[in-house]
Amino acid sequence: MSSPGLFESGDAPADMQMAAAALLADSKDVKMMLRVLARTLQSTLPERVEVTRPTGGLLHRQSEEIKAVTAHLGQDDYVAELEGHGVRCTVSRSSGGIRIRNEEVPVEQWLTRLLDALQVLAVENQSARAALQNVIVGGSL
Repeated sequence: MSSPGLFESGDAPADMQMAAAALLADSKDVKMMLRVLARTLQSTLPERVEVTRPTGGLLHRQSEEIKAVTAHLGQDDYVAELEGHGVRCTVSRSSGGIRIRNEEVPVEQWLTRLLDALQVLAVENQSARAALQNVIVGGSL
């Protein structure tokens, strides 16, 4: 099932930083990494993840490409939006339905913070545990 070090490690921040670095190293194409991450999170946490895809083209069909991914975890929203050849990542905090903070962060930090939030949620949520395992242990990316 879950690896003991993944969910109960005292070195969780270091573990998540290493996991994020491994994901980024394995996936040099940010668009591909974001597409696979979006698919993994949306399939395991559909109520917490929104995926925006570009529309248009022939018959106005949605593309497999990803425009943005938003994960609502706890009080924070983790948003990654493709911009040209790069990605713009933000972490927003809301309280009482009002956004009180919006912080733009590098993709590495965004991914680490997203994985940290998933780890916290995974303690009591089976879907979050599955998402975290699929991303890290399963090597989905």
